[in-house]
Amino acid sequence: MDYSGCVTLALTRAAVLKELAGVGDKLAAKSLTQPERLSLLRRQAELGDLRDALAERERRKLVQ
Repeated sequence: MDYSGCVTLALTRAAVLKELAGVGDKLAAKSLTQPERLSLLRRQAELGDLRDALAERERRKLVQ
């Protein structure tokens, strides 16, 4: 996946971390149906990938 279209690194990273925390909170609910849980797990994986891509992008900027 290519996340090079991100607007501002700091703002985007903060938004990703905030949403990731929200998804984690929702996953803690015991009343989720299996499809809801699966959807949240997929979103959590997407956000984790995005967080990692943003961190890598930030590291590469520091090296250059």
